[in-house]
Amino acid sequence: MALPPRIFLDSSVLFAAAASPTGASRAIIVLAELGLWQLVICQQVFIEVEQNLQTKAPLALPYFQQLQTTLKWEIVADPTLEQIRNCAKVIVLKDAPILAAAIQARPDRFVTLDMRDFGQPIVQKQLVSPIQKPADLLVELRQAIEKGINLPNTNF
Repeated sequence: MALPPRIFLDSSVLFAAAASPTGASRAIIVLAELGLWQLVICQQVFIEVEQNLQTKAPLALPYFQQLQTTLKWEIVADPTLEQIRNCAKVIVLKDAPILAAAIQARPDRFVTLDMRDFGQPIVQKQLVSPIQKPADLLVELRQAIEKGINLPNTNF
């Protein structure tokens, strides 16, 4: 049996999934619960999401904490300081650790709601995988299902 596609989530997607019971970000989590794909993150994503939920959406914290313990996450190693510095040359410093972790993880897709920073061509060149918004990933999945074919670089 083929392994499910590996989807690296930026903290913006995980925050949106925890804070709202609807939307593409939540759908990505639900599809991961069903085993359609393997969610990949670095520890900093969990930290950022928890901090942001505490200040912006504290009622979503219990659901987020449940996700942390019940979903089968692939948590990649924290990037080195040198990797972070290299990424800070192409993206804002706050996003450099996430980009560095994603480069190291080599996922099939990198999913973010922050296309302003991660969607830049110079950032895309750093990753071998496509950078997509959650809705775009779902559209791609829907089209693949309708055509009955596999997506490139995935096992859909």
